[in-house]
Amino acid sequence: MSKRNIIIGAGVIVLAVLWYAFRPELLFINKTVSEEFPGGAAMASIEKGPMAVTKGNFKGLAHETKGLASIYQLPDGKRTLRLTEFETSNGPDVHVYLTAAEIDKGNDAIKEAGFIDLGSMKGNKGDQNYDIPANADLNKYKNVTIWCARFGVNFGQAALATPTSMPVRVAEGNFRGIAHETKGMASIYKLPDGKQVLRFSGFETSNGPDVRIYLVAAADAKDNDTVTKAGFIDLGSIKGNIGDQNYDLPAGVDLSKYRAVTVWTQRRKISREPVLSMSKGSK
Repeated sequence: MSKRNIIIGAGVIVLAVLWYAFRPELLFINKTVSEEFPGGAAMASIEKGPMAVTKGNFKGLAHETKGLASIYQLPDGKRTLRLTEFETSNGPDVHVYLTAAEIDKGNDAIKEAGFIDLGSMKGNKGDQNYDIPANADLNKYKNVTIWCARFGVNFGQAALATPTSMPVRVAEGNFRGIAHETKGMASIYKLPDGKQVLRFSGFETSNGPDVRIYLVAAADAKDNDTVTKAGFIDLGSIKGNIGDQNYDLPAGVDLSKYRAVTVWTQRRKISREPVLSMSKGSK
């Protein structure tokens, strides 16, 4: 092999290594994603949709970066980072990090500050979601960072606001009609202050005299003897036979004991009820 061919071959290898390291074409190729909101379209009602925990706007550092980073808690307790109207540069080995401090560059510096790797960036443009580990402390990891791990550079960052505490759904059940056709969902939420609230959503039943809401210590509460023998907690008169509504639970209610929500006609001793089941991630 001639010296000229050796030099050419070596040059090709060097160029290939440099191309792999820098991937310059990625600066000119956009990858757009458009994921739906986790769990479906965002809904304002407490029982159906993800709830915002914290958010922050991106600012560019090594590269121009823009958009909104929001963290949501889903009804099952999981948390998701969602980037909306997001745009930055593309590049090699770019990851989405939750970081404990703002770091412009340097892999050693970001390791020292502390970070959680949420995975490779799905696209440099568009709406996208990233699962957050269950044990992530959002009071510590306050920044969303678009980090090029190959070169230890921060493309852009969003500083997150102080996390907001929120209700957590701990039990739920669908209504079934017994004496009257009844539909909707009963959900029990634990509020940030420790209180528990029963919420009816999509609820509809018949109206009647002296109708009350009971928590019953039995899965099947279709007659007066069953309810009386099992034991119950009276949450008060029904607020309406149609529509979303809330009922406060007494402090210290044992939901492992009180398994059903009953819409009870006190005057006639008849009921309509759902069976409650503990949701995943309940506390």
